[in-house]
Amino acid sequence: MFNEETELDRLYAAPLEEFTRLRNEIAALARKEGNLEAAARIGLLRKPSASAWVVNQIARGSQVDLQRLINSGEALEEAQRQSLAGEGASGFEAARKDESDAVRLVRGAVKKLFPTVSASILDRVITSMRAGAATDEGRGLLKKGRLSEDLEPPGFGVFAGTPSPAPAKTTTTAESKKQARIVALRKRRQEVGAKADDLEKKAREAEDVANTAAKEAAAARRRADEALAMVEKLDKELSGL
Repeated sequence: MFNEETELDRLYAAPLEEFTRLRNEIAALARKEGNLEAAARIGLLRKPSASAWVVNQIARGSQVDLQRLINSGEALEEAQRQSLAGEGASGFEAARKDESDAVRLVRGAVKKLFPTVSASILDRVITSMRAGAATDEGRGLLKKGRLSEDLEPPGFGVFAGTPSPAPAKTTTTAESKKQARIVALRKRRQEVGAKADDLEKKAREAEDVANTAAKEAAAARRRADEALAMVEKLDKELSGL
């Protein structure tokens, strides 16, 4: 008996190049069994982008790392809510650190599952997953693993920047200094974080170039060795004449 959820999981878990063929096959199967509504829905499904497909595979092949990112997104959302409500922002930096650690683990999981993934696709995967982890709706989409396109960061949310706490009705000089220090540190953290992300991206690009150069050098060395071996062989033949 046709089970739409099972078939959809099979579709989005399949290799990207098989998506269109398999989608049409599943739609035809639903139609054959008389489930015309499901056939129509499935027939309209769009082939995922390369980065969205990778996110879908992470949802299936690296669930622990994905759940950690989702948990950090929930913590950031709650810390932002508390900060905007004037309940303090002490938990925000801890939540931000957990999110950074989770992103690092997800990045490693992507490289492990897809060693040849390009730097540009990897960046889109991470951006999409961070955006998804920022909202309830996005977290649900990530867990389901059926994206057809990248998720976009919310216009204003936990990943848009560090929120400023609501001002208190009365503040002492010590409290004012503390708040000023917090604001300064957050600004510095944001600047350093942006620089670190940029340097990380450049490092990955340099690694890609280095890996390509190393492969080309190895191939050139192999050809040179083969040529030298041929020279030695010819010299031996000439010396025997």
